[in-house]
Amino acid sequence: MYKLPDYDVIVWLYCNKFGKKLEEEILSSINIMPYESFESDGVLDMHWGFDDWEEAVQFSKKLKNFINNPSLILLKASNLKNMDASITYKDERTKNS
Repeated sequence: MYKLPDYDVIVWLYCNKFGKKLEEEILSSINIMPYESFESDGVLDMHWGFDDWEEAVQFSKKLKNFINNPSLILLKASNLKNMDASITYKDERTKNS
């Protein structure tokens, strides 16, 4: 059975031409591909997994350059061992609700 990583960096983007461009910019700025990536309800959901919390945080900080882009909905470093330690840089999931 597949076990989810303890430390996860999550990015949500709108699935439109602007989101596609942002996806390309994000993927070209980093050296690893997401372990999971899927589209649902007009949103692209990407996940990168890490064995070490500090590594996940450092990776997520590289993506902070994109938080002002309106096509970015969510950027979060998730710590499943200690949810209080998770870091949310941007979360606009409920902004338009």
